[in-house]
Amino acid sequence: MSNLPNNIPVKELMDDHAYAGHELLRHMRKTPTVLYGIFVELVRQFYVKTDNHILGTPLKSWSPDSKETEIWIDTEYQWEDEHPEKRPAIYVQLSPIGYASLTGRKDGLTGMNMRDGQYHFSRAGTGTVSFVHLGGTAGEACTLADSTLDYLDAFGMVIRDDFCFITFEVKQRIPRRLRPQESKERYDSVVACEFTFQDKWTLKVEAEKLKVLLFSAGQRLLDTTIVQQ
Repeated sequence: MSNLPNNIPVKELMDDHAYAGHELLRHMRKTPTVLYGIFVELVRQFYVKTDNHILGTPLKSWSPDSKETEIWIDTEYQWEDEHPEKRPAIYVQLSPIGYASLTGRKDGLTGMNMRDGQYHFSRAGTGTVSFVHLGGTAGEACTLADSTLDYLDAFGMVIRDDFCFITFEVKQRIPRRLRPQESKERYDSVVACEFTFQDKWTLKVEAEKLKVLLFSAGQRLLDTTIVQQ
C-alpha cells in the first residue's frame, strides 16, 4: 500500500465502486491486509506532526523517507521481517478475527431478488488491534503509547465513520509489558482497540443459456400425423 493518499474528489454519491483504478474503501472487504493498512495509516498520520502530541511526549515525527523518519511505524509482519534497529518504533498487531452471520444462517444469506437472480450476503467481523510501542527506554515507550491512546480515544467516533466500522473503541492499555526472553527489547507499551465491521456482497446466479431452439410455423398437424381408419 502507498503511503500517499489518493486524490479522490468529494462527492455526495459516487457513481462507481472505483476511481482512477483504485477501489474505494467502503466497497472493499476488510481482510487482514486492508485492516493492517488502515491502522498503520492512522498512526503514521498522527506522528507526521510533532505538535499532535500531549505535553511531555518525546517529539518524534514520522516521514515516508526511511532516511529522514524519526520513528519506525509498520505492521507486525514487517517488524518480524526487518526488525529495524531504529528506536522508537510502533508496530500494528491484529488478533484473530471472528466472523458471525447476522441472520443466523451459516452461509450469511440475508435476502434475494428473484427477478434479477441476485442473492445478498452479509457477515460481521470482530477483532482487536494492538499498537505496540518500543522506545530507547521503557519510559519513552510508555509516554509515546499515552499519546497514541489520547489520539485514538478522542477520535474514535471519527475513525469509526471514516473507515466504515460498526464500532471502534479503546479497550485496553498495558503501560509496561515484559517481552519474551529471546527478544532484545525487554519491555514494550501497548494500546489495544476493539473493532467490529460488516462485510456485504452480492452473488448473481446466471441461468443456463439456451443454445438451440427448434420450432415449426404454418404446418398443419395432419401433415405429420398418421391417420388410421
